[in-house]
Amino acid sequence: MTVADTRHEGAAHKTVTVIVDEEPVAGVPQHTTPNEILKRAGIDPATHYLERVNGRHRESFKDEGGKDITVHEREKFVSVFTGPTPVS
Repeated sequence: MTVADTRHEGAAHKTVTVIVDEEPVAGVPQHTTPNEILKRAGIDPATHYLERVNGRHRESFKDEGGKDITVHEREKFVSVFTGPTPVS
């Protein structure tokens, strides 16, 4: 087992609080997926995808909801609706 393996092993059990749509979401595993974050925030991954916000930069996880990502305490995300928009 390498040093990196032991670090990852311990971090696998760590949880953090992230911010989704300006609301705190507690108990998120540090190693998770965008879809898991959406579910914990009470948002349907079938109709939304997640974007990580870092200043003016946004990292989109569109079509990558099952991708393994690492999140950090108080990291910010926004959900993006993918369903049809009503026409008036």
